[in-house]
Amino acid sequence: MVMTPPRAATDVLIARQPVYDTALRVVAYELLVQRRDGSDPGQDADASSTLSEIGLNLVTGHPAYVRVTRGLLLEGHVTALPGDRVVLEVGPELGVDKVVRSTIEELVGEGYELALVDLEPGAAAERLLPYARIVGIDVAAADRASLRSEIGHLRQYGARLLARNVEDHDDLELCREFGFDLLQGYFFCEPRVVSESGVVPVNKLARLQMLGELQRPDIDFDGLQTVIARDVGLSYNLLRFINSAFFALPRRVDSIRDALVLLGLENVRKWATLMALADADDKPRELVVTAVVRARMCEQLAVAYQHKDIDGFFVSGLFSVMDALMDTSLVELLASLPLSREIIEALLNYEGPKGRVLRAAIAYERGAFAELGELPPTRVPLAEIYAEAVEWTTETLGTIR
Repeated sequence: MVMTPPRAATDVLIARQPVYDTALRVVAYELLVQRRDGSDPGQDADASSTLSEIGLNLVTGHPAYVRVTRGLLLEGHVTALPGDRVVLEVGPELGVDKVVRSTIEELVGEGYELALVDLEPGAAAERLLPYARIVGIDVAAADRASLRSEIGHLRQYGARLLARNVEDHDDLELCREFGFDLLQGYFFCEPRVVSESGVVPVNKLARLQMLGELQRPDIDFDGLQTVIARDVGLSYNLLRFINSAFFALPRRVDSIRDALVLLGLENVRKWATLMALADADDKPRELVVTAVVRARMCEQLAVAYQHKDIDGFFVSGLFSVMDALMDTSLVELLASLPLSREIIEALLNYEGPKGRVLRAAIAYERGAFAELGELPPTRVPLAEIYAEAVEWTTETLGTIR
């Protein structure tokens, strides 16, 4: 089972944003760090402590892009981070003077990799280009002509080019056309083609019908057993999962009915729904990861706030990427699913307790920490709730797949 993540500074928030290669495989995560009050923790040891104790566990074996501040750099805190696991990210806010430049040159000489992002023409940071392994460009802020010119200029340094803020599939295709090596942004959470007619692509219709049946409010033991049994693959995978070390049950479960008796209807429905959604081979795996992290975080926040219908919070998070999974409008998809009015309002308008918690989970995952201002404090720090959700998701999906 998932272990309790290490504790760090209680008011420091930390999230991750994936970095992809052009095949949409995750190759790294950028770590986003900020205090709950909006201030920068990078001037003291709290950021280094949080990065070491929680941050490096968030990246699940991938390199971590760590934004460098003057405090982290000049007070030596950055050296507490292992050079073989982090990439030092330098942005325009750092202010590259002689001291900063010499310190970075020394760190690169010791084996740290350097990423320069959002370079401003003529800025002192350009002097670090010969040392950079990655150079990030904000594609949302550039037009085609300036983008082409900037890429041509940067190519001569031999660094890999990272397209930042890739927000939709048009941006993705443009970045591929321009030859970027790495991609970053939330394009993967957007549907590729939104069907105005509400017609779900044929290859995804069976999965949608399955999800609809699983969410029927009047479904009973016999009905749920029948729905799951109709899909041989789902039945096999569900039983294999339930019998895994993740559950650590006292005896073997040999049938769906046995699982229903032992775990209960709502638990079996929850796991069957998760597995049906996770069966998305035509999508980046990170999309499913995002859905499950949101679901778990919504569930844990609901527990922290003592809300009722905890399973409904989980479903709200899980279904929040349904439009991207199905490449169809969320409005049309929800019209065909027997979800409660509360879940539908949460997904469409972020209304009600489920909607407020879902909005907070999405804001947190994207590092939009300023949007958490109205979220009541929790006994367990938000950073730990998020870290537990990531760890739980990694273990769960690792067992399912």
